[in-house]
Amino acid sequence: MKNKIYQVGLFLFLSFIMVSCVKDNMPGPNSQIFGAIKDSVGGGLVETDLVNGSVIEVFELGYPTQVSQKWLIKQNGEYRNNLVFSGSYDIYLRNGNFFPYTIPAYNIKPGENKQDFLVVPYIRIKNCAITYDAANKKINATFSLEAGSPLVKAQSVRLYAFSDMYVGEQTKFGTSGTTFSQTFSPVKTIDNTTYNLSIDLAANASLFPTGRDYFFRVGSFASVSGVGTIRSNYAPYVKISL
Repeated sequence: MKNKIYQVGLFLFLSFIMVSCVKDNMPGPNSQIFGAIKDSVGGGLVETDLVNGSVIEVFELGYPTQVSQKWLIKQNGEYRNNLVFSGSYDIYLRNGNFFPYTIPAYNIKPGENKQDFLVVPYIRIKNCAITYDAANKKINATFSLEAGSPLVKAQSVRLYAFSDMYVGEQTKFGTSGTTFSQTFSPVKTIDNTTYNLSIDLAANASLFPTGRDYFFRVGSFASVSGVGTIRSNYAPYVKISL
């Protein structure tokens, strides 16, 4: 009797395992979407941080409960998502380094979808030049700022340095000294000021051993009322061999 009970139990267990392993017939993602976040003035890429930078937030329509999905924006302002279901989506561009806006009921068709988003960055970093002064062992940066709106003021500017291309507010060396950044208190009205920032390599020798490449990037943090989370604006990085 016990043997029969054991056999029945084993049969039920194996049946459960087989059923649980049956592949469902739900279709997988059938779309890809890609493009870039571009400045509405001039069409340049709006760069960000790869980690904790600007994102695209979407909600697929047609479900009782909408679930937030976030599409990563690469450091240079481009994005790509190859695993998307076709359908209608509300798209939100907010909590970034540009003025937020919404695209309601955006239709993603099966296959490839190219979509660039034209935005107004809080701050544009203009005429940026980053150079290596070997004689004085310094990295020098000169640049100016342009506000995306009269509402925007500058809270800080900084010359960032790191050992790879993802240099920025989230991935940077803790350089010492006072010439690599400026913080404005109160916040500064953005005008035609030319900024000069520098990193003293000799004073930070432990961070910059010779014989390798380093990456430098200028960033600025804006002060704007009523727009949610604000993230840094950037110029493209420059690679320098020391």
